[in-house]
Amino acid sequence: MRGDGVMTAFRCPYCQSRFDGEPPPRCPKCGRIMRTPAMKTPNPRFAKRRQIQQIRSEYEQRAAGLTAVPVKMWRGPRLYFGVIVLLALLGAALFKAVDRSSMSKAVRRTPQMVAADNVDVLAVALGRFKFHTGGFPTAGQGLKVLVRSPETDPARFGTAPGWNGPYISHLVNDPWGTGYVYEPPSEPNGLPRVFSCGPDKMPGTEDDVVAAASMFDPGTAWTNGWVSEEERIPGVRILNAVPAVGAGGKD
Repeated sequence: MRGDGVMTAFRCPYCQSRFDGEPPPRCPKCGRIMRTPAMKTPNPRFAKRRQIQQIRSEYEQRAAGLTAVPVKMWRGPRLYFGVIVLLALLGAALFKAVDRSSMSKAVRRTPQMVAADNVDVLAVALGRFKFHTGGFPTAGQGLKVLVRSPETDPARFGTAPGWNGPYISHLVNDPWGTGYVYEPPSEPNGLPRVFSCGPDKMPGTEDDVVAAASMFDPGTAWTNGWVSEEERIPGVRILNAVPAVGAGGKD
């Protein structure tokens, strides 16, 4: 056994017999005298120094391998091309974001534009009301029947057979705080008038915002996806109270 605890094996130089551990002076098989070299105890300081050198050598080899790849990568033409493409994409995205923000600031909805959109929505809703009921609302019914069926209070609002609304979700005032005005047709086959009184809040003046006549004919394409109030929100009423007469609305 060596000094480090490792078992050693020997062979007889004459008959090649094997011995484990320390061999005897004579070979048990051939009887000849054997001379074995004296075992030297390994120097622990030398072994430790050699181990340190081996670790340092492995570290230098690994460090050289790690730095070799990035150097080649950073000098390759593909990397330069990728950086150029990335910068171009970033520039385009920034330009588009700035352009959108400038356009949103430039195109701001004026009160007249809001009023025009609302009266057109009311005109379309009135056309759908006529499609279901056969006629436009009366003066007593007004725009309220677009939100709530007149059957809820027939003594006050009369009747509208075929009503299948609501045709707008709620009623609102115009941008100047005045309700939208509804005037029923003056002739049997005529069209009603829906308008905003404008900034002066006086009907019949030049600043009135009137719905286009073409908006009262919504066509029939919308009927394919139209559902009644009960089918929209089963068991729940869309509006519990009817707003004031003359208010406008939104789909």
